[in-house]
Amino acid sequence: MIQAPGAPARPTLSPIPLEGPAPHYLDTLRSEWTKLRTLRSTFITLGVAAILVIGLSALITLAAYAAPTHGKRVLTDPVGIIQAGWFFGLLTLMVLGVMVITNEYSSGMIVSTLLATPKRARTLVAKITVFSILLLVVCEVITFINFFVGHAVISAYPEFFDPSITDHNVLRAVVGMGLDGALAGLMGLGLGALFRNAAAAIAVGVAIVFVEPIVALFLPSSVQNPLNEYWPTQAGGQLEEVTRQPHALTAWWGTGDLALFILILLVAAGYALVKRDA
Repeated sequence: MIQAPGAPARPTLSPIPLEGPAPHYLDTLRSEWTKLRTLRSTFITLGVAAILVIGLSALITLAAYAAPTHGKRVLTDPVGIIQAGWFFGLLTLMVLGVMVITNEYSSGMIVSTLLATPKRARTLVAKITVFSILLLVVCEVITFINFFVGHAVISAYPEFFDPSITDHNVLRAVVGMGLDGALAGLMGLGLGALFRNAAAAIAVGVAIVFVEPIVALFLPSSVQNPLNEYWPTQAGGQLEEVTRQPHALTAWWGTGDLALFILILLVAAGYALVKRDA
């Protein structure tokens, strides 16, 4: 169209980009950290895990040492008594891992997440990174507080051996308990990402952790011993032990067995996330 003489010039409109710059990995990390720390259930569940571990461990230790007849296990494995509350703590942390990812599916937030970061594998890696760092720090704090509380309870009974953090393999068992707590949470995260349903993921996780040892009791020793030796959660539990159990891998080989299982689970979850619709 021809512009009339003396008419003001029409402003030139530059095209508006429809998409902004692609987010970097650090942007995705910040996004996942924001989601994790703003979920009230995250820190409530971590608090419940801490109360279960420290409170129940202290009560079990007190009951064991104050009993009129002291069992041999108290004499031979005081660290195991101190860490008894972790049985329920591991279950709580696994459930937290499941909820971290399945909550996004149940609320529909996963659609916004994947629209903001189309590279789905990057999203899962960022979620794993943030969650594992948070969990490892919290679990190590819990396990050391738990040990020293139990140590204080046992010190009231001087007639029995009181383990010190500097004793052989005690420090490894305490640190290893926190590491296993973080791995339990990551296993829950992998199951949650794979099944995308909290009930299904928790049921499978409980079967992996708690059902296998019960089933193995009814199997012949020729099957039971190798099954317990290489079953991921059984093998990984050797890191929590001060002395090596019969028919068991060494502490670090057992941890490697568990870590490899969780890595395979997370890779499978990542593949499913990339290939399936949100």
